[in-house]
Amino acid sequence: MAPFAIPPKLSHRLVAQMPWLDAVAAKMHAFYEPFLGQDKPRALRDALYGVWLGRPFHPAVVVLPLGMWTASLALDATDQREAADLTLLLGLVSAAAAAATGAAQWQDTYKQEKPRRIGALHAMLNGAGTVLYGASYAQRRRGKRASGVALAATGYAVVSAASWLGGDLSYDLGVGVNNTAFEKAPDEWTDVLAESDLPEKSAKRVDADGAPVMLYKLDGEILAISPTCSHLSGPLEEGEFDGDTVSCPWHKSVFCLRDGAVLHGPATAPQPAYDVRVDGGRVLVKAHAD
Repeated sequence: MAPFAIPPKLSHRLVAQMPWLDAVAAKMHAFYEPFLGQDKPRALRDALYGVWLGRPFHPAVVVLPLGMWTASLALDATDQREAADLTLLLGLVSAAAAAATGAAQWQDTYKQEKPRRIGALHAMLNGAGTVLYGASYAQRRRGKRASGVALAATGYAVVSAASWLGGDLSYDLGVGVNNTAFEKAPDEWTDVLAESDLPEKSAKRVDADGAPVMLYKLDGEILAISPTCSHLSGPLEEGEFDGDTVSCPWHKSVFCLRDGAVLHGPATAPQPAYDVRVDGGRVLVKAHAD
């Protein structure tokens, strides 16, 4: 008997049949690059990523237009016209922030086909939905209420489909999640390496009872954090080191080697950090004491 096979998710099958999304994604990437490129000023990017919040900002912002438009739909159904129009307008205003934070989060998936395509389709649907809501508001202002309500209902269906794709981006493909969430650092001192095998200003990836650890020696002191970038799993041991910081080689997130803190995004979750001691020429690590 053939083993049971789980079919690919609908969204994956859908974008697999849409290779033209690659061209759309390339144009989107080129449009965002002057603002969100890895060599562009950090302040705007960090703000949009949510570094200051300690978690991705996009999920926190995207509930605003969706919530407002849901309220507008319910208010239309009960013929509360002024409130329906106001919540629709507030949804339009907040949609700009949702688009900006989503673009920042998507920009770094350019080498990943599925997130790239699904994200492009997600953005296109959200854009179409927003245009429909804009047209709905214009019709309402002209006194054409019936067509305004119909356009809003269509817009709601479109942004709902976009939200479904957004859920797959996060929960299925891991865009925006903490990629170190399930690492289990040892609670007891664990021998990982001979100190003599770690030269000054060099990094080495080791195993601590099943948990990956990156060791780095700086001025005789050994610092240790997880080598798996919390953003999209880049190998930090291959990154650029500057004093007690490391920059991810993939998307340039910057972390402190002493406590794993995020200094610059796109990462928003800190790296698991380790306490280190040297005993008898051997390097021992354990989970960092909070």
